[in-house]
Amino acid sequence: MMRRILMTAVASAAIGIATPAIAGPTLVQQTGPDLTTKIYASGDNGVATVGTTVFGNTSNGAGHDTPFTGYTTFNTATNVGTTTTIDITGGNGFAQVEDNSFDQQNTGGQDDLFYLIMNPTPAFYLYEFSVQTLTGGQGISIYYALTSAPNTWILATGSPINNGNGDTQYIFGDASDPSLSIDKILLQSVSPIEHVKQNSIQLTGTFLPEPGTWGLMLLGFAGVGVAMRRSRKSKPALMQLA
Repeated sequence: MMRRILMTAVASAAIGIATPAIAGPTLVQQTGPDLTTKIYASGDNGVATVGTTVFGNTSNGAGHDTPFTGYTTFNTATNVGTTTTIDITGGNGFAQVEDNSFDQQNTGGQDDLFYLIMNPTPAFYLYEFSVQTLTGGQGISIYYALTSAPNTWILATGSPINNGNGDTQYIFGDASDPSLSIDKILLQSVSPIEHVKQNSIQLTGTFLPEPGTWGLMLLGFAGVGVAMRRSRKSKPALMQLA
């Protein structure tokens, strides 16, 4: 009897541990699976779309629901900046946003993309990306604005990134809080941004458990199942003793 109670307690504790703690939105290196909502280049057909604002979409038929705007300078207090030309193409199913001048370096282009705003129509709580700059991904910070205050930029915990190389993926947000509602993202770099790729988001209200959370939950449920099975087997023996 005591052993059964102890097993049930351990299983319940495992389930309790599996409940994610609210850590708040943070910028960290991504080590898990990709997010479920990829951002695609809208209607590129392999040809770059060019402008100060270019568009992606979160699904086929979604239209231009994810604008990207490039800036040479940008003031997060006043939301005013100097725009610069960028382009967008599809790369491995993801939108890849580039400094248009970087593609034209051999023809006298000047690298001047230091700020990039991504502003999807659907609210989201996680953002995944990788970024390359002229210095290999050093000194990149993320700002975010909540849907409740879309004109107020907040510097993300974990900024700046100091070990990016263009292939390292990062994720921003709080995986334990799908109710978090982010309106838009601002990438800021101390050196010109060459490109931003692997763009994907997790929509608000869609929970994405971490691998460790799944493992602890399964352990907890297995423990409860074993305890219940042992309990059923012991009842006939107790009746015979009576």
